[in-house]
Amino acid sequence: MTPPQAGESGCDLMKRLAEDLKASIHGSETHAAGIRARITELEAQADPDQGQISALKQALDVLLKKIGEERASLSELEVVISENC
Repeated sequence: MTPPQAGESGCDLMKRLAEDLKASIHGSETHAAGIRARITELEAQADPDQGQISALKQALDVLLKKIGEERASLSELEVVISENC
């Protein structure tokens, strides 16, 4: 967790954390799109490397789970912000 900056209120901290989560989600979604594209590229090959495809699919699953968790955290944080700030 990011510590509060000097003079930062609780609301400001939560808003900054929400923005950080949004940026992280966006970066993860971009990364996931790259993994999907690589999987598609590998699967289109005449003799695809199934081990690499499997590893990429596992990495994608982990990343999608992280994105889901971050979206849930963001949603909860936005509720707290809307109720208290």
